[in-house]
Amino acid sequence: MMTFLTLVFILIFINITMILTSLYNTNKSKSTSNKSLGDSSVSKIYPLDISTSDYKKAV
Repeated sequence: MMTFLTLVFILIFINITMILTSLYNTNKSKSTSNKSLGDSSVSKIYPLDISTSDYKKAV
């Protein structure tokens, strides 16, 4: 029973460290990506005109 609990606590500790590392890296990458978004130019978005489009017959 003691061996089982030891293994469970070790796995829980590893899981917590992996989660914290992942959260730290995610927050770090968000702060760098926000800086790069401010420098990029805004692209134009054109509306789709599906209702009036003509379809050509396939050859």
